[in-house]
Amino acid sequence: MVLRRARDPLTDLDPSRVSAGRRPDAVAALDAARRYDAIVGRCAPGPVRDRLEALRTDVHAAVREVFDAAERTDRRAATLGDLDPDQATRRLKEVRRQLARAEEDGRDAPDLRDAAESLDRQLGSVHAVWDAVDRAAEELHRVQLRLGEVVALAGALAADLPEVAADRIGGVADELQALRLALAELG
Repeated sequence: MVLRRARDPLTDLDPSRVSAGRRPDAVAALDAARRYDAIVGRCAPGPVRDRLEALRTDVHAAVREVFDAAERTDRRAATLGDLDPDQATRRLKEVRRQLARAEEDGRDAPDLRDAAESLDRQLGSVHAVWDAVDRAAEELHRVQLRLGEVVALAGALAADLPEVAADRIGGVADELQALRLALAELG
């Protein structure tokens, strides 16, 4: 009988595909999956191992979703870069200075007022994208931390720590479901 080593289902995930700002979360998610796999591999045969084994695909799916969310967040950040918030802010400040000078001189400057209003709306859109990037990055980090929590619960179950593991096998599944929902919100 020839034993073949199971192919790692996460080998195609490359942390270098995500930005340096999100890479620590991607690496931590991959590490969480590898630790989960190691815990399951050391778990004694029986119902706990069977249940943890059944959840392995959910853990791997959560890791994939972390990578997908990181890449989506990077695309949003690239859009923010394209919008050039610093330039938009400089332009608005300059138009406001010109408008203030015109008003001090008693000149009517409807073109400057229109330009200031337009730039103000542009900057509002830029800030909305900026806020979306920040929220997505924060949520991505929280999800990655929860994935680590799932691994710790699995470890407690595998180590047969009754005070921690009692009734927690369902908790692992619940945490994975919560992770998936949180990641879906990032999309």
